[in-house]
Amino acid sequence: MAKAKTRASAEIINLSRALRDKSYRWVDRDPDLEEICNLITESGRSHYNISQQISKETGGAFSVSPATMDRWMDGKVRRPQNFTISWVSFALGYERRWVKIR
Repeated sequence: MAKAKTRASAEIINLSRALRDKSYRWVDRDPDLEEICNLITESGRSHYNISQQISKETGGAFSVSPATMDRWMDGKVRRPQNFTISWVSFALGYERRWVKIR
């Protein structure tokens, strides 16, 4: 009987969390993330190598973990931080710019 009671308690806790969680769930991945994942694949470089280059270029002031790029490539991230995308693109030899269109 104790197991059944514990299981019911867990279900109530999960339900209460679901009712409390009102955050938006992104359906699609960020287009910039898709682009950077394609650039990483095309480069043929390892995530560790890219991470080391970021640290080297910034004198150790900034870093992006290889695990972060692993999660991008595995599809576990939908909205990455702009900071990380910018540094990875820089390490791959690309630069992001704002261009006036009007």
